[in-house]
Amino acid sequence: MGNILLISRIFDGVTDLMMGAVIDKTKSKKGKARPWILRAMIPFALFTILLFALPVNFGAGAKIVWIFVMYNLYAIAYTALGCAMNTLNIRLTRNEKEINSLSTFMMFGMILGNVVINASAVGILTALSGGSSNYTQSAFIIMAIILSVVSLLGSILTYVTTKEIPDEEKRVEQKESTLKSVSALLKNKYWMMQLLNTVCIYLGLYCRLAAMIYYGLYVLKNPGLIPVLVIADNVPSLIAMPFALGISNKIGKRKASLIGLCCTMIGFALMFLNIYNLPIFILGLVIKGICFAPVQGAGNAFVADSALYGEWKFGVKSEGMAYSAISFANKVSSGLSGVLVGWILGLTGYVANAATQTPAATNGIIFLYIGVTFICTVVQIIIFALYNLDGKMPEIRNALAVKNTEK
Repeated sequence: MGNILLISRIFDGVTDLMMGAVIDKTKSKKGKARPWILRAMIPFALFTILLFALPVNFGAGAKIVWIFVMYNLYAIAYTALGCAMNTLNIRLTRNEKEINSLSTFMMFGMILGNVVINASAVGILTALSGGSSNYTQSAFIIMAIILSVVSLLGSILTYVTTKEIPDEEKRVEQKESTLKSVSALLKNKYWMMQLLNTVCIYLGLYCRLAAMIYYGLYVLKNPGLIPVLVIADNVPSLIAMPFALGISNKIGKRKASLIGLCCTMIGFALMFLNIYNLPIFILGLVIKGICFAPVQGAGNAFVADSALYGEWKFGVKSEGMAYSAISFANKVSSGLSGVLVGWILGLTGYVANAATQTPAATNGIIFLYIGVTFICTVVQIIIFALYNLDGKMPEIRNALAVKNTEK
């Protein structure tokens, strides 16, 4: 299973970039992104269900083939739908505040979905398994059907209630090759900054999620507290996002993000100094979550700005590629976190299923839970200290507007 996931992740990363290029070259009366939402939403729902509907009478080899094929078909459909949804963010409006709002509430929905699933999945699976913690395959299939229906309804709602900018197809002739688009992105320093920013956001998140169960078991000595950690790590940021949006619109998203990142150091200080003091540690998590809201919510808006900068600076329009590569960074972060967790636990002497761990292993768990996020946050502070695109965006938007009028 580990090898299947590793191979599939590499393949999935390649399809991200390919899908971005496909979206950029799409020409349709419905726009560039919306047609792919329509095309991908049913395959995504179908393959999500089929991934769990493994025939029980298959032999071991046939089961491996089924899992490999269905997981990769699911991943392709997910890539197509996800890249289209993200690209739509910049194709609905050119108004900076509206893009900020779209980005913030998209992230709001992602976090809300994670919180709801993490809080309810165990209870739903237990109920569907007849009250047993030994979950049945039918329980997973029903759960997958429920989630697929929700996803399908959300995709339909997005498709029928949105409209891409009418004159968008006339703005730039799509004659650039994929190689030229990639080259332009690699020369785009602001896009590269946001690529690294995305890696930092998700690497810290995935390491915390992976280490959370170990932290509850071996540091807090109470696995029942894990849901408390999930809530403290996610809900404050969720609540703060609408307020962070107002602050970003008032003082600029770069300044709001930089101030927020610096203020997260208060939360980190409380956590590092009170590792075993649960109330103070939770307070630190809450402060970190609130202060992290501006940069987390504005992630897609920063990418939108970097894509416009690339179009203005290099004359290459590659919105789909810009967003697909950011999605690729998300998946790279997921893979890196898995490797990092394995390395740290192995190097510090972690023993699976042991009643207690050595001080070195405990410190390794603490490092994975908050240390990795702390390092990523420091890197993000450096990124936004150097990021100076916000002040240039009015000039860039005006220049592109004049250029499009001339066309």
